Amino acid sequence: MKPDEFLKTIYLGDRGCKAVVLDGWKNEVKIQIDLISRKRSETWNFYSAEDVEDGFLVFEEVDHVSFDPPGRIPNDEIGDRKFLGYDGDRFTLMIELGHCDEAGEYTTVKTTIRAKAVAIEKPGEEDARIRD
Repeated sequence: MKPDEFLKTIYLGDRGCKAVVLDGWKNEVKIQIDLISRKRSETWNFYSAEDVEDGFLVFEEVDHVSFDPPGRIPNDEIGDRKFLGYDGDRFTLMIELGHCDEAGEYTTVKTTIRAKAVAIEKPGEEDARIRD
């Protein structure tokens, strides 16, 4: 499944970003999300058969990642996602990840990633990534 098609099957409404893992040796960016659901129709409809608790949205063969504004560690809700298109065999995605500090000040961190592939990973099951 092409990355843009795969990303359309993922529901992240009312979900939170727990961690962002940058793995330089593997050229991966992993976003840990408290609950990843799949959409197998036009709408989510509370479908939960394929839910992955504390799962990772994994971007593989990453050659670019940026955070705007820099300096904030995402730790809150997940906002809009925008598929920005393909450039050869790579795609670019912008995903809004929330940051809330101790004083309750909220910032949206626009995270841009350019990669070759995307998958879902269940905790502890790195060798069995979900790709369709």
